[in-house]
Amino acid sequence: MPAAHTLFSPEWMNAWKEAINNSADYKKHGSTWNEPLLLLFEDHQSDSASDSVSGFYLNLSRGSCLELRYANQSDAKAAPTVLSAPQALWKDLLENSKDPLYMLMKGSIKLKKGSMMKLSMQRKAAKALLGAASAKLQPAGEADILYVHDHEEPAEYRINPKPAEERKNGTKFSSTSRGIDFDSYPMQLFQKAKKLGVWDPAAIDLTTDRQQWLAFSEQEQTVLLHLSSQFMAGEEAVTLDLLPLIQTVASEGRIEEEMFLTSFLWEEAKHTEFFALFLRDVAQSAGELHRFHGPAYTRLFNGELGTALQRLQHDRSPEAQLIASVTYNMIVEGTLAETGYEAYYRMLTENDMLPGLREGIGLLKRDESRHIAFGLYFIGRLLDEHPGLKPLLESEASRLLPMAVDVVDEMFEPYDTMPFGLEKSWFIDYAMNQFSKRMEKLTGSHA
Repeated sequence: MPAAHTLFSPEWMNAWKEAINNSADYKKHGSTWNEPLLLLFEDHQSDSASDSVSGFYLNLSRGSCLELRYANQSDAKAAPTVLSAPQALWKDLLENSKDPLYMLMKGSIKLKKGSMMKLSMQRKAAKALLGAASAKLQPAGEADILYVHDHEEPAEYRINPKPAEERKNGTKFSSTSRGIDFDSYPMQLFQKAKKLGVWDPAAIDLTTDRQQWLAFSEQEQTVLLHLSSQFMAGEEAVTLDLLPLIQTVASEGRIEEEMFLTSFLWEEAKHTEFFALFLRDVAQSAGELHRFHGPAYTRLFNGELGTALQRLQHDRSPEAQLIASVTYNMIVEGTLAETGYEAYYRMLTENDMLPGLREGIGLLKRDESRHIAFGLYFIGRLLDEHPGLKPLLESEASRLLPMAVDVVDEMFEPYDTMPFGLEKSWFIDYAMNQFSKRMEKLTGSHA
């Protein structure tokens, strides 16, 4: 490989175009992208190689780059997709070949023009574009993968939790020494759980649901089975894997958090029961539904979720706790489940169908809102106590978010047109908005 070129220089730009056209990765993933793309700088920094550069115009055509040049004023009107970010952020993305989807959903990269759904479907192509640029900044032999996630514990994150003082000698308890903190956020959530979380799945009348089910077309029944099987398996996965988190906060003497998490686990078990009853009594198809769980779903729910939470059985470090909460509360619950339940509930309401399922989803959504709220509190507490964890939050959210989008892609893939008015664009937009607000709250208040 030739010597690395200075970022944003004309030589680097020409080399980037050449690298795109020689990239087997981009040829594969960019085969469906056939229009120009504009990458704009929000700001202009004085740099010897780029003080006059306002951005880049890329004319992309089915796995190749026909033109790559500095942007001019007329490009913003002509390009169908325009992305804008500070120059320093583009520099970081280009130098390190990061996945830009996370930055888009977080709001660091702004979509000035174009479709978020289209970009979400082209994220592998976008990453290949940036990867080609990154290669031209690396000397030979150094253009390998720059970030590989594993469960090693970096020294700066490996802080062993200190046992609660009250339980060290086995004679003191929080409730009889310092007292229960009824004003704490977990206790406020516990009070709500006692009032709002007490509902019986078996008491919901599904008679009308069964009658309506028989009138649905085969495709409509298939879609309802597809969605319900994913919800049910997700609720079961959490019910099975949540206990290590409860044990972790208990080992630290955080009685208020443990008290709320007992309601949390109970509610997840009820959610599993509710979907099991619907599938048994309405769909009458309780078995062999794992056929609806594709590779992306399996990777996230059977792999990432279980691994992150079960890790707490042997590692209760703040790093492990953060990974568990980001995986569960931010991605599985806060991005996928919340978006799915909101879409499901709206679908049932707008089509005035399946009243029992609609009632259960409404109650379930209310429970999940408390769970997500606790997750945000929990992550916020970890960041307050261990500020050095913030880069880990960013990297884990960035790593896991594309997996959640993959699950959405996979869900819509078998259907030319989803019945009941379900639209992929709505899923992506809603998930993006919720994820962005929460990440801004966490990272903004812990800068």
